[in-house]
Amino acid sequence: MFLSKRSNGIYYIFYKSSSGKITCKSTKCKLKSDAMKFFSEFGKDLQTQNEVKTFQISMNDFFFEYLKYSESIHSLNHTKSLKITFKSLINFLSIKDILELNHQQIQSFTDYRLKNVSNLTVRRDLANLSSAFNWGISKNFLLLNHCKNIKKPKIVEKIPAFFSEQDLERLLAAVRDNDLKDLIRFVVNTGLRQSEVINLKWNQINFKDNYLILDNNFIVTKSKRVRTIPLNINALQILTERQIHKKSDFVFTYQGNQIKQLFISHKFRKLIRSAQLDSRLTFHSLRHTFASWLVQKGVSIFEISKLLGHSDIRVTQIYAHLKPENLRNAVDLLTDIGSHSNN
Repeated sequence: MFLSKRSNGIYYIFYKSSSGKITCKSTKCKLKSDAMKFFSEFGKDLQTQNEVKTFQISMNDFFFEYLKYSESIHSLNHTKSLKITFKSLINFLSIKDILELNHQQIQSFTDYRLKNVSNLTVRRDLANLSSAFNWGISKNFLLLNHCKNIKKPKIVEKIPAFFSEQDLERLLAAVRDNDLKDLIRFVVNTGLRQSEVINLKWNQINFKDNYLILDNNFIVTKSKRVRTIPLNINALQILTERQIHKKSDFVFTYQGNQIKQLFISHKFRKLIRSAQLDSRLTFHSLRHTFASWLVQKGVSIFEISKLLGHSDIRVTQIYAHLKPENLRNAVDLLTDIGSHSNN
């Protein structure tokens, strides 16, 4: 069920009837705020008419059930992000039943959060809630996604923090453990995400053809697509040496044990302080470093996007600023135009 504005300026509701046919109904409203109120009430009327049946569930139980579902398919960090969003919404609202929720309340929550947290955090809140609401619709807990048509705040574009070659040397010099040193060097040479590298298993490595494959069998990639990463000589050397002394099905371990995300985040912050590097640098900055160095070596944004596993090349475009010579070469083509105008 969704809301759409027609050429006559009036908003219409499009929904699936009990027969499965897509039907529309006029809200008779030209103002979006009025149309959204109508939209919310109409959803409740559908439930009353038994065209859409829902199961009653409290707000707390709804988010608890979704978190159980999330833990089975998402990373630990993503589930942690969901918990923060849900707790913030529950504390902001005073409703008990999830069916009492409406579009205006989510809009008010968004406006409130914008005053207290960054635009990026609010965008993450909306994405978290939207995924939960879509899940709720599929489980017949909700009639509609209350995040629909809420405008996401814009993000100020910034070049991601990445390591210079000198910074990386200082970082590695501060590392006293070969397990961590291998992990850091491997990410810089492959661009893997934290969850991808710490869950990497030996059966995902193809030594014959020099590549690794992220196949979604053990951990689902962020884009949910299978991704093949070619291995350069540095990455292969790390893997070859670790294979000789392997202690687990996991490629990277710490003192023989599986590495946890929280452990890496904590350990990495200490290493950054020890090496006296910029506090903005995080473990994820190693992935940015991989991309940034490739751009500076002249690799195309399209190729980097494929290596990083971005579902949209626009995400990768942020790195394009690191190669301004391309733009300079473009405008230099106009050097001769008008140069003889004063002769």
